[in-house]
Amino acid sequence: MPLQKFESICDKYALQIVSRDRGNPQYHRANNQDKSYVTHYKIDGVVLKAGNKCDFLLMNEEKRIAYLIELKGSDLVEAAQQLAATEAALRQELRGYNLQYRIVANKCKTQEIYSSAYRKYQIRWKGRLIQKTGYIEESI
Repeated sequence: MPLQKFESICDKYALQIVSRDRGNPQYHRANNQDKSYVTHYKIDGVVLKAGNKCDFLLMNEEKRIAYLIELKGSDLVEAAQQLAATEAALRQELRGYNLQYRIVANKCKTQEIYSSAYRKYQIRWKGRLIQKTGYIEESI
């Protein structure tokens, strides 16, 4: 169910949904080939004003899949913490959705990708976390 009290920033049946912050090169592009009913929200500073939260939430309402999206400079551990904090803050609204986690970084250090702090999120989210540099493009 769409977030109550907030308006989606995309059309209900948008074919392509782009999550991008002004002035930053990284982005997430979702292709809605099935023309499913989708909702898209700016989280940090709009839906959740306090705390360190992720940037966007994209929801495929028909397939019951929610994508938590963080666009980050380079700190993968902080990005994962933001995704986890958003999940906790929106736990009630996200109940019944298959949660997917996306981090789009501007640059990543190899040692950070393999750090134990980041690894714990990869293990916890068992294949539902995708991290790439520059952009992520996927079908939803």
